Amino acid sequence: MARMRWSRGDLMRAVVLAVVFGGVDALSSLTTSPGSGVAGIWIPGGIGLAGLLVWGIRLWPALAVGGLAAAPAYGVLGPATVPVVVANVLAIVVAAWAIGVLHADPRLGRLTDVMRFALGSCVGALPFGALGVACLLAFGDGEAGSTPEVVSLWVLSTVTGFVVVGGAITAIALRLRNAMATRRAVEFAGLTVATAVLAWITFTLGDGAALIALVLAASLLAGRGGPRGAAVASLVMLGFAAGAVMSGTGPFGGDSVGTRSLTYQTAVLVLGIGFQAIGAIGSGEPGAAPETPTRSLAFGLLIGGGLSLGISEAVVTPEIVKLAENVQITLLSMTFALVVVIGVLAGTGARGHAAALRATAPRVRVLAVIAGLAVFGAEETFLLSLASTPVTAAVVLSSLAPVMLLLLAIVRGRLRPSVPLLLCVLVVVVGLAVMIPNGILLGEDPSSGVWLALASSACTSVALLSLAACRPHMSSGPVLLVAFASATAGALALCLAEGIVPGDIVFGSQEVMGGVLYLAVAGTLIPMVVATWAVTLLGATRVAAFEVLAPPMAIIAALAWGEAVIGPWQAAGMALVIVGLVLGLRSHRQAHGIPEP
Repeated sequence: MARMRWSRGDLMRAVVLAVVFGGVDALSSLTTSPGSGVAGIWIPGGIGLAGLLVWGIRLWPALAVGGLAAAPAYGVLGPATVPVVVANVLAIVVAAWAIGVLHADPRLGRLTDVMRFALGSCVGALPFGALGVACLLAFGDGEAGSTPEVVSLWVLSTVTGFVVVGGAITAIALRLRNAMATRRAVEFAGLTVATAVLAWITFTLGDGAALIALVLAASLLAGRGGPRGAAVASLVMLGFAAGAVMSGTGPFGGDSVGTRSLTYQTAVLVLGIGFQAIGAIGSGEPGAAPETPTRSLAFGLLIGGGLSLGISEAVVTPEIVKLAENVQITLLSMTFALVVVIGVLAGTGARGHAAALRATAPRVRVLAVIAGLAVFGAEETFLLSLASTPVTAAVVLSSLAPVMLLLLAIVRGRLRPSVPLLLCVLVVVVGLAVMIPNGILLGEDPSSGVWLALASSACTSVALLSLAACRPHMSSGPVLLVAFASATAGALALCLAEGIVPGDIVFGSQEVMGGVLYLAVAGTLIPMVVATWAVTLLGATRVAAFEVLAPPMAIIAALAWGEAVIGPWQAAGMALVIVGLVLGLRSHRQAHGIPEP
């Protein structure tokens, strides 16, 4: 029992934690949607998680005190107050416990630590965020927590607070004792100021074109500054962009604070994890980013890539297609992705990557160029398909790359089809088919959108085959640089051929620029990075299998944003896709020694 007793230092830390947590929680109440009682920007969760990770889980009572003190600010005092505060505290405590169980180093100096930290955060945030909503429904105002928007916002803001804010504060606090060399400190300060100024120009002054420079500066800050640089980049983005949520003037579309907050939380979460990954790569610690991942890490990253792709295709892409030309969107998307890649490579050692590129055979560079052009083709054809095809059908049809690759492998004799494998493919195909609405494939004259979506799948297949062929001979960085340089060149050539280039209308719309940034990072760069990294270990067919995660996630995301209604057939299709994917991965594991395309 002696170990449970607090020292005087513990008591002082608990007081500080309670005051800061409660004060920031009260400020977060200013971001609530009218009548919901749910904060659109819930930063205190990250502060509480960082406090427990740095000072010890034993200080959890401070969070309960701070949460109860801040409850009146939300205007929902009553029977729901204590259960909701308890659910919030449990989310933080369980997240801190899970991060420890997963052996994630909170200093975030390795890519595995970044992924484990995010997973541990989700272990606490997802179930207990849902519990908080249930408490609000059961003991409070039933209407306050009954809409999909409110439920999604509660859970998503909790995850974002834990991963982005908690990860940033923890990484900074645990590295304060490690002094930087004078030259590195000056560079760090300069990049921080540049990032902050560009964020102010982008989000406060509304200059959409500055967003490109902002992403480059933030990527350089994360790469050169390591985990501390990633933390600062994340917090700067989160802080400056938060004002746009309240004012409605930034790249987060929607008529309500809640709708804008959903987009904000999603974008900040994706960018925050991305900056943390860049910071881990630039940390210089042993094993920061192994060239060949473990199977479990590769599968985990592929799941994340499939989920981010689904959100991008279902919600963000259809909205920005209404506001800008397809060729403009494609060019900006590829430019953003290329800028991030350049920032990462420059931040983590440009000379080494340049030397690796020079030492690569011309044939391998050609394969990387083909991969990039195929990525450009996949995105452009998908955007074009949305003009005449419902978004769900377009997402489903553009996710058939694994089936195409499997059939190609069988035809070429590179894969011996087993009964379990063929059964899994049948389950996935049936699941995808029943998710397509309006019987679009049953008509006598399928629209051009159907063929364009199928062309998008074919382009994805070509990209994965090219990556599988060039990756054993070239490291990930040069592959991505050549691929996205080629994709950007292809998009620019198409724009010039059609006489349409991004201009004042596009750059003047922060909603377009914000959507394109998310599309570039979540819908293009992350899936490409993960595929490039994992394809050597798992093969093109297995990597492509995670494309089928996009349609179920697309439907769920559209439901959360109030853009779709899930019927029984779509729910059954989602279940079949997930079951087929799990069974297919088990079948692939049993046949691990069989060559794949």
